[in-house]
Amino acid sequence: MPRRAQLFSDEVLLELYSKGLDDSTIAKKLGVSQSAVNYRRGKLGLTSNYQRDTFSNESIISMNKKGLTDREIANILDVSQSAVNYRRIKLGLGSNYKKRTFSDKDFLSLYNEGFLDREIADSLGVTTAAINYRRERLCLISNNKPVDVEHFITMYYAGFPITTIADTMGISLAKAFKTKEYVEVNAEAATTQEG
Repeated sequence: MPRRAQLFSDEVLLELYSKGLDDSTIAKKLGVSQSAVNYRRGKLGLTSNYQRDTFSNESIISMNKKGLTDREIANILDVSQSAVNYRRIKLGLGSNYKKRTFSDKDFLSLYNEGFLDREIADSLGVTTAAINYRRERLCLISNNKPVDVEHFITMYYAGFPITTIADTMGISLAKAFKTKEYVEVNAEAATTQEG
């Protein structure tokens, strides 16, 4: 069975790891799963940057009493939702989760303005999967924008790091690396044809 291409390099992982980022944050920046980052970090012999108890019981209790959901609390504290959920249950607190629904009208309004699935999900307070499902049910194509290859090439050959290119162009690191690979393969092909 052929091996799957790596979506990110060890150098990029090491760069983000050296900044003190945990697996979850690195995964979000690279546009890959947390388990992929965890696996690769382990292969490189690196320990986790995850910091336990980065928030107090009092902060969970206070925000829970105000009616915030685990997801909202996690965003405020900049920790994973599962960490908040675990601590809330351990403290004997009830969940404030309310199933969020949205109408086709709400969705279509944002979709027609050109927002990406991720942006629509954030705006409506739902998951990207829920938006993707609704979009497909309505037989609509994704608003994800293709990479402006010329802009990418300009930045790449100007020596900008891939992470900067991805942030500037508003694309995931995974998409940036795929574009880099595409650019390099086509540059090699052009060199070979000239010679």
